[in-house]
Amino acid sequence: MRTALSRRRVPMSVAVVLAVVASGPFFAPAAAAAAPVAVTAPAATTTAPFQVPFLASGGQVIGAGATGFLTRDADGVARWTRYADGVSTVIDTTGGRVLGSASDSVVVTWPKLQRYGTEKAVVRDMATGAAPVTFSAFDGEVTDAVGSALFDDGHELHPILSTQQGGVTTSGRVTGMTDGSAGEFSVADSLPGTALGYYRALEPTGPRKLVVVDIATARVVQEFTAAAGATMGGAATITQDSVEWTEDLNGTTVLASAKRGSSEVTRVPLTADVPPRFLGALGSDWSVFGDRGATAEPRGVVARSQADGTAVKLLDHAESVMKAADGTLLAVGTTADRGAGVYRLSVADGKPTAGLIASSGQPGSTTPLTYTGHSVPATLGLDGVAKTRLGWKFSTTDADLSVELRHKESGGRFTTTVRPRETGTGVLPDGSLGFDWTGELGSGTYRSSAPAGEYEWTVTARPWNGMPAVAASGTFTVIRSPQAHDYAGNGSPDLFARRATGDLDAIDTLWDDATGRLVVAQTRHSTVWTGDWNRYDRVEAVGDIAGSPAVDIVARDKSGSLWLHVGDPRATAEPVRIGGGWHIYTQLAGGSDLTGDGRADLVATDTAGDLWLYKATGSTTAPFEARTKIGYGWGIYNQLTATGNIGGATAGDLVARDNDGKLWLYLGKGDGTFAPRTQIGGGWNVYTDIVGIGDANKDGRPDLYARSSTGTPAASFYAGTGDWKVPFKPRTSTAVAVRDEDHETYYNGAF
Repeated sequence: MRTALSRRRVPMSVAVVLAVVASGPFFAPAAAAAAPVAVTAPAATTTAPFQVPFLASGGQVIGAGATGFLTRDADGVARWTRYADGVSTVIDTTGGRVLGSASDSVVVTWPKLQRYGTEKAVVRDMATGAAPVTFSAFDGEVTDAVGSALFDDGHELHPILSTQQGGVTTSGRVTGMTDGSAGEFSVADSLPGTALGYYRALEPTGPRKLVVVDIATARVVQEFTAAAGATMGGAATITQDSVEWTEDLNGTTVLASAKRGSSEVTRVPLTADVPPRFLGALGSDWSVFGDRGATAEPRGVVARSQADGTAVKLLDHAESVMKAADGTLLAVGTTADRGAGVYRLSVADGKPTAGLIASSGQPGSTTPLTYTGHSVPATLGLDGVAKTRLGWKFSTTDADLSVELRHKESGGRFTTTVRPRETGTGVLPDGSLGFDWTGELGSGTYRSSAPAGEYEWTVTARPWNGMPAVAASGTFTVIRSPQAHDYAGNGSPDLFARRATGDLDAIDTLWDDATGRLVVAQTRHSTVWTGDWNRYDRVEAVGDIAGSPAVDIVARDKSGSLWLHVGDPRATAEPVRIGGGWHIYTQLAGGSDLTGDGRADLVATDTAGDLWLYKATGSTTAPFEARTKIGYGWGIYNQLTATGNIGGATAGDLVARDNDGKLWLYLGKGDGTFAPRTQIGGGWNVYTDIVGIGDANKDGRPDLYARSSTGTPAASFYAGTGDWKVPFKPRTSTAVAVRDEDHETYYNGAF
């Protein structure tokens, strides 16, 4: 059966049992005439269990047939394991969702792209190995499976049953419900050929009802409602003989049962001594209960006779329980003497028993795990920080740790799992479980630097002995200072690239520690500043000159007017005209604070070779003070680049390329002037664009990006050293801002 309260299957967690004891009557005195007897030990396993090491870090059984069972491990990997030889087969669920039932059928569904509902469902018969059968053309979403029968919620959330008969797929709405317009339907349990499900009328006040559905006819053959004033709980099970479920009445839990084919319902109030979760039934006499979570007096998983009150403890703990095709129950759980694994709960010689059929290889300790604290700072400053250590302390390090960090404003997440047993890492020097966070969100190719703001962390520790997992949560705040080339505001530099069409892309970069290269995190196509950027013949990302925390851009049109594009996403997308007559300048460079006031300034060389300084004001309407001449003879350079402080002093610097391809460094003095130039390289005439992008590799020093319009070399990254004599390390290649998203043409400019 399924123990989840929702329409989706979720793990069932129960608490630790430290000793085998009689815990008193499970039913009210009227239900159990005989006095309860002491809990008896389960019978010994007669067959040696096979190994399921993939469940050592936790997991759940989500399907069980006559020939094998379906599991989903802690990483979400689904496997079918055969009883006969213990061979496990991974089920490919890439991009989809796996569904199991009390059968040998495994169903994988895939959603419709950019639309609601299920695109297709593939049914595999694991017993025969027959070719998979594909169902499609669903109105809505496939929510449940019973064998090869698929329940679809439909456009109006009507329960739809699909079956395959003679190679032809037929669908039809389940009939026979007293409330014909069902607003929801979910399968609670099943047997081969039969589904036990809940439904509710469309009216919000309509009662929840339980129905037995015959798969062959798609018709309800039994229907049950809760007693007056009571509501149906989430647990229900069906056996060959009976249907059982729980009801809640004024805080009292009642176990209700009815014979198959009969409308007569017997209701038995459960005492406080009964474990709070109803898990299923073994035949017509034994009901199985388990703890919901950590309790003051944990009791584990116990079978209780409805006839005489006999209590038999089966497991010390179970993570999940699932009905098998033969009416037994399979549980991922643990006992003190046999350890963790998959247990079969059944009745032998009139008594319930738990047989270990598959071992995860973990010891049988039943000591519970406890959380004792953390070493996560309340505030994380990530400027120039490659990694930050995060740790959480528990009563033992013999556990795996799942971690989620979530940025509250954007919803962006980072998840990881620490597995000390497998990797030999994850146990920190202070005895906590943790890792070194690189300050990123997402995973794989969908990564980006973590933006500033408040974060929530959630951790779940799963002990290796199979006992209950323990969760904890908290918050921290990431602080990032505005950076010269950071439009996205997440600490990593952005590059702006212009397409041949005149559209502008903003490319958020990321430093890949694994390869030591600058890579693309995200490309924002024409969403930064709209319009035809081919109307400009000079474009320069100049840092914060207008008072916003993001990078601004100045651009000169072909008539000589200079325009300011404010980087604040809250500002208008329309550019602000700074002034005219800027056609006298051959080069523009901005992004370095040359005057020591905390704002990035602009320099320009005119046709006579004179160098002019435009000091930033922080005003959107008048972003620069009147120009000041700070040099002459600069006409020998065909490229100027503001790099920030690459020389190790306090002021921003410039690099300049002459017509021979030599690169020269000008160290800023902080008063708008420069020290004498120093040659720092040659052969730089292969590059069309040279951009001071700020700190890209998270070492606290500004770096340099360069690209060629011909793609030879495509683009290069030069990491800063902080040494003015040798300011850059040898170049590494990068694919950032080389080609547009269609890979058809090269960008015609990057800045």
